[in-house]
Amino acid sequence: MKKNYLLVLAVVFLINTVLYSQAITQVTSFGTNPGALNMYTYVPSGISGKAPLVVALHGCTESANLYSTQTGWNKIANAHKFYVVYPEQISANNSSLCFNWFDTTDASRNVGEALSVKQMVDYMKAHYSIDTTEIFVTGLSAGAAMTAVMMATYPDIFVKGAIMAGLPYKAATSISTAFNAQNGYVTMTPAQWGALVRGQNPGYKGNYPKAMICQGTSDLTVSPTNAAELMKQWTNLNHADQTVDSTNSAFQGNSNVIQTIYNDSNGNPAVYIYRITGMGHGIAVDTGSCPRKGGATATYALEETNFHSTYWAADFFNLIPNPYVITGAISVSVSATGQVYSVPNTTGSTYTWTVPAGATIASGQGTNSITVNFGTHSGDVSITETEKGGCKNDPAVLYVTVGVSTSISDITQPESRMYYNQNENSIHTENIPAAALRTLHIYNLLGQDCTPVYSVNGTTLVLDKKLPSSIYIISLQDPSRRYGGKIAVL
Repeated sequence: MKKNYLLVLAVVFLINTVLYSQAITQVTSFGTNPGALNMYTYVPSGISGKAPLVVALHGCTESANLYSTQTGWNKIANAHKFYVVYPEQISANNSSLCFNWFDTTDASRNVGEALSVKQMVDYMKAHYSIDTTEIFVTGLSAGAAMTAVMMATYPDIFVKGAIMAGLPYKAATSISTAFNAQNGYVTMTPAQWGALVRGQNPGYKGNYPKAMICQGTSDLTVSPTNAAELMKQWTNLNHADQTVDSTNSAFQGNSNVIQTIYNDSNGNPAVYIYRITGMGHGIAVDTGSCPRKGGATATYALEETNFHSTYWAADFFNLIPNPYVITGAISVSVSATGQVYSVPNTTGSTYTWTVPAGATIASGQGTNSITVNFGTHSGDVSITETEKGGCKNDPAVLYVTVGVSTSISDITQPESRMYYNQNENSIHTENIPAAALRTLHIYNLLGQDCTPVYSVNGTTLVLDKKLPSSIYIISLQDPSRRYGGKIAVL
């Protein structure tokens, strides 16, 4: 018989707002279900071909239906065509309806509730056309702690995870230690946190999921200390240090929301943290009908202007495509000046641009066309359109390489070589140092970075996802030089 005690992250009152959402559907048979969980799905109409999957785990005292409403995941799934699975806890497992994230019989690979959630993913793969390179997990509170469990126990399945007011994997292994962790008394070194995850997968050589962490600074249920501990765990697993690489102290113009980013050893973002000043225990929603708004307020769904955490989780998962193409140079020289970037103009709209570190916008901020003076750093030129009605539309992004050409006229250095194997979906290299093989970037002809998850096998780069048919520009770099080339995917 499963535990019936009140757990950590439990609440002393029920959500008192009646909410309505797009209907989710229960699946009654999805494997052996050793964790005795319920499974619900949301399948938007109009999906064609392979599509991503998001697993969304509710918090204590909640249900799958309530969580689908307060988060707004179904709205975004409708707009961008992906599947959502909502695991649901039952009272026989936990009287407060918390997922048992702290119990090793439920929070280890191939047992209990963790295996039940994995079997839900297996069901979706068997019954729908799921893009297996785009499977993600997210959750709130106990569901957020269970999100970390799924990322840790099944890194071969989940590419990224969004943890909303949660705790690191194995911050606790019993009810008593769970309270200590919840209150912020459990701290470890990055290496110690990482070892707890690696111990679940002793033979695993692949990538670990990247992490997005959201935490209210006034959370009295899950101490904000846990955000820092989560950062330690997932930076360690993603070959990143604990030094902040980027800070936005007023994300989307909201000074309550501070975004910090930690890059891996290849310079790619690995861990994002959003700290919401003054927010208590819950997820941040920004109710409304605009593309970046959604969700519904409830006891644990808290209104936050210009920060709908579900939207930004979907953006982190790369589920929200660019709305239009930015025109402009995709490669410029160091300290290049007078570079023009633009998008089509819509009457009445205003446009907010961002540029790489060290670059400045010489003119045009607020309009559909800007002039940029670059420094020494490569990075994203991005734009957000605000319509005359006040809605902010999805951002468009163009990656610009500073100092090294990535144009179609690039050729590989004579002493090095790379070529694409169509059958193996891999890039074979010759005379390129091992250190450079960990720095792969693949750009399309618009200059957009479309690098899939990949692994290194000797001198071969094995891509987890096949790219659409086109010509691509390849960039590899070690501390002394950059290696460039082109491949054709048929």
